[in-house]
Amino acid sequence: MSRILALVAREIRAQIYSPIAWIVWTLFLFLAGWFFFSLVVQFAVIAENTASYAEMMQNPELLERLNLNDLVISGLFGNFLVLCVFLIPVLTMRSFAEERKQGTDELLLTAPVTPGQLVAGKYLGQVAITGVLVVAAAFYIAVLLRYGDPEKGPIATGLIGLSLVVAALTAIGFAVSTVTKSQVVAAVSSFVLFLLLFVVDWPAASAGGLAQKVLKAFSLPAHFEGFAKGNVSSVDVVYFASLAALGLFAARAAIASQRFR
Repeated sequence: MSRILALVAREIRAQIYSPIAWIVWTLFLFLAGWFFFSLVVQFAVIAENTASYAEMMQNPELLERLNLNDLVISGLFGNFLVLCVFLIPVLTMRSFAEERKQGTDELLLTAPVTPGQLVAGKYLGQVAITGVLVVAAAFYIAVLLRYGDPEKGPIATGLIGLSLVVAALTAIGFAVSTVTKSQVVAAVSSFVLFLLLFVVDWPAASAGGLAQKVLKAFSLPAHFEGFAKGNVSSVDVVYFASLAALGLFAARAAIASQRFR
């Protein structure tokens, strides 16, 4: 356990001392803030128009139909998902690719740690870095809780779902980073994989039948959508857990093969 913790600390230090992580975190805060501001303004306009219409129709119940979760929070979590697809590859690209480029991977591969311990330490360190995106997302949710009255259930499940997304994508990005020396190749390859998971169900509407079910089964947004609406399904949890497990298994296999060359 102490060896894993040492690897976790090493990975966190390497990321924090690099400007890339700070740039990505800042970019996420800026873009998430822009989406947050846009959705809140849009909600305010809708509320104002609805209030005017309700007053004209003498039907105050129309205002009660406005739902902050449906009009703001659900869309906000969808935007958070898109940002993760674009930004997580930049955070994971240097995890092992940088080690190979600088030649420090030889030190890790000959250290008295198993491939499993090496993967666990590097991955947990990466999750600590990418997990900052979830913390940043929670900040904007906290603002809504402070000044609005949204339903807390969908907020909790949305953050849980976002955490699962981050954990799964981090594992895949880390796995890609173990098979190349180039950070750019690692970032682009990870982004392509994430994008495929994001758009795989786009033809589903016209496919129909078994093909539609298969495409939906691999879709990242389809499995995240329930979390954003307050619905937690075991199928969705298994999906993200499977992605993470697949990424970690691939990373371990790649590292083990390099170790015994």
